Amino acid sequence: EPVRQVLQETGQISSMLCFSPDFTHPDGAERQRQVERQRAAIDLCVALDIRHCRTLSGQRFPGMARQVGIDRTVQGIAQSLEYAEKCNVILCMENHYKDGNWQYPEFAQPEDIFLEIVGRIDSPYFGVQFDPSNAVVGGFDPVAFLEKIKTRVVTMHASDRYLAPGATLDELRQSDGSIGYSDKLRHGETGKGLNDYDAIFRILARVRFTGWISVEDGMNGLDE
Repeated sequence: EPVRQVLQETGQISSMLCFSPDFTHPDGAERQRQVERQRAAIDLCVALDIRHCRTLSGQRFPGMARQVGIDRTVQGIAQSLEYAEKCNVILCMENHYKDGNWQYPEFAQPEDIFLEIVGRIDSPYFGVQFDPSNAVVGGFDPVAFLEKIKTRVVTMHASDRYLAPGATLDELRQSDGSIGYSDKLRHGETGKGLNDYDAIFRILARVRFTGWISVEDGMNGLDE
């Protein structure tokens, strides 16, 4: 309620609600609970007059087969999407790295898995939340990746990431199994990191993208 009041008083709107469902969980009852959590996040969007709500696949649990993870994700999003359509909220799946409360990285971090999941979901209430930094972390070119999803993008995070001094991307990808983000990965000033934003914005301009681009920064304080 305090957030809603501030938005009204200042005439601001929020571009997107970030939410992290764990649809790949091995327990069926827990997967259903994650659907309910996603629906609650959609309710929060309605209460705050937010049009877009982020969704994810879930954690990359050890031993989970690729197709099992994809099927669980598609099922979880599909169940959530039925509710989102009724509420006039758009679910946007982010090419994510790892939620801060998760032990394992994002299941759909690999490009091929992400593209297969998105390709199986066809709805005007579903799109992609694009984060070029997460593509870098996942080991693929964010510009080439954007070319493949450019017509599905509905929101974007303009973040930039840096590797900690002495760290490599390979070390980052091998640091799975701890809660939260790796200390090898740093947020920094947008436009001065690993991303080619000129190329990214040219692609978005060509497809006449008119959605939100959120400057994702200030993780170490607003001075950034």
